[in-house]
Amino acid sequence: MKLQALILATLFAVAATNVIAQQRGTPEEMIQKRVENIKKEVKINADQEKKLAAIFLETLNKRDELFANRRESGESRETAQEKFRKVKEEENAKIKKLLTAEQYKAYTSYIEKQQKEAEQRSKAQQQGTKK
Repeated sequence: MKLQALILATLFAVAATNVIAQQRGTPEEMIQKRVENIKKEVKINADQEKKLAAIFLETLNKRDELFANRRESGESRETAQEKFRKVKEEENAKIKKLLTAEQYKAYTSYIEKQQKEAEQRSKAQQQGTKK
């Protein structure tokens, strides 16, 4: 009986994970959605849109590689964070070079707004779990 419950719980967890992954979409779909949202706020042209998506995909691939290497090498959290920080800085430098000064200012404002909203959602979730 306990084994059946454990198997059922495992199957449920796997199914739930698959549903969440499908809702988010593939990395390329998530990047495209991100670019579309930025396009609305920053007013980028079609060429910039393609280049921005390529920058985000390159960053994603580098981050995935860093995650995999960290697991394999067992490097410290601080070392890994520094590597991730460098990848993010490279991404920002490429974006700054791609956009006009006015667009980059709008982009940084948009990113700050997104970060604040994410922090608020995180705080709300934490408060909800404490109750």
